[in-house]
Amino acid sequence: MYHFLMILCGVAGAMLFAAMAVLVCVDVFMRNVGMGNISWGVEMTEYMLMVATFLAAPWLLYLNDHIRVDIIVRGVSAPAARLLELITDAFGFIVCAVLAWQSVVVAQDAAAQGGMVFKVLIFPEWWLNVPMAFSCTLLAIEFARRFQRGLRAPEGN
Repeated sequence: MYHFLMILCGVAGAMLFAAMAVLVCVDVFMRNVGMGNISWGVEMTEYMLMVATFLAAPWLLYLNDHIRVDIIVRGVSAPAARLLELITDAFGFIVCAVLAWQSVVVAQDAAAQGGMVFKVLIFPEWWLNVPMAFSCTLLAIEFARRFQRGLRAPEGN
């Protein structure tokens, strides 16, 4: 199930990026041929970019394809590298867990206050916090899994 959820996150993120490309191209085409524009296009693209990024992040971490600066890890001994990986995974877990919790708290507060986003599109403000809460929860889980795997790894690795 977890593997399927991670794949689903990657596919959904990719589909959103593809939909953004299509939406922008259609909007530009319509403007250039004098057909007007898609009034909600730019705003929708902004939201799609945010959601796609948050959906893709756990998938990339799961595949170990995320951006990482490992110049220090490469230059130290295997036991020291393992310790640095454990520290990084623990720190990643803590940060993502705090962000997930805070996203939920902010979403609950916005829902309780009845906050709305009023632009071209009108919707409840708490909707904007759901992708972050979902993503940060999955990121925290993945960092915990990586930490656990690092503890079980043989000393030489």
